[in-house]
Amino acid sequence: MVDKDRRKKLALHLRHLSSGQISNDEFEERITDDITYGWLPEQYYRAKECSTDDRVIRPVVEFAWCLYSDLNNHKLVGKFKLTESQEKEIARLILFLHSVQEYTWDYLDMTNPIMRFSFADILKSIITLGQHYRVLRLKREEEFELIKKTGEFELWPFKTRVEYEQQLTKQPFLKGQEI
Repeated sequence: MVDKDRRKKLALHLRHLSSGQISNDEFEERITDDITYGWLPEQYYRAKECSTDDRVIRPVVEFAWCLYSDLNNHKLVGKFKLTESQEKEIARLILFLHSVQEYTWDYLDMTNPIMRFSFADILKSIITLGQHYRVLRLKREEEFELIKKTGEFELWPFKTRVEYEQQLTKQPFLKGQEI
């Protein structure tokens, strides 16, 4: 299911965050109001709506959450400025969010396993002197490598070069303008 309205809102908020127009706190406020049904980006996976949502929403929200520190309020400028590589990834995300293409990648939680640790996981890690955490981290890395092989991962969230190039002909910004 493609949710065009929420995709466009997410693209707008991501554009404003990445260009330094809004702070990380403003981004989270807008996301919780417009996209994640009141959940913070790092907790959206808990929302009942998440399981039936447009499949691209959760990974994009989680990707965006990893762009900034939520320990203090700041914009992505100066020492917090994004790298050129991150800016290109965001441009591709925004391009995808303005499409009507279904998101076809399998979901993989790329956050640090500690972010989703239960009390039992913490105890297991302590008892095993960190081995439990290492096993979970290695499992995530192996899953990630397997998923990368199912498409052209350098074009994520597009699955294939054909999908990407097709959407490039329908760019929502700077259409017909010379740069």
